[in-house]
Amino acid sequence: MAEPTSTTSISISALAVALLGPLAGPYALIVFSALAGSLWPLSATIKTESRAAGAWLLLRCVLMAVVLVGSAAALIERFYNIPAVELLAPLAFVVGALGNGWRSVMSAILDAIKITIRRIGGGT
Repeated sequence: MAEPTSTTSISISALAVALLGPLAGPYALIVFSALAGSLWPLSATIKTESRAAGAWLLLRCVLMAVVLVGSAAALIERFYNIPAVELLAPLAFVVGALGNGWRSVMSAILDAIKITIRRIGGGT
């Protein structure tokens, strides 16, 4: 008797990309890269209350990547001349891997802005 295997999710993903073509390709790349990255904070979570809490964490990470990665890649392409298509997967992975760590990232960015404003204003 053959071992049971499941290729349904891979088949559905491949079919969706094949049908929607260039429109779905970049989004599928972002979703899969963010999903791979978001498994990192999920595994680092000591205790999740339920499967739904783990699924909610994955969904938040992936949706954040879908929202942020396109514009971030376009900005990097504009200022550093790196093609945006090549930046989609690494950026989505990093956004997914940050998970719930956005508070520390945002506070570091705000601190850097405050220091820059103080230096411009001549303060110490």
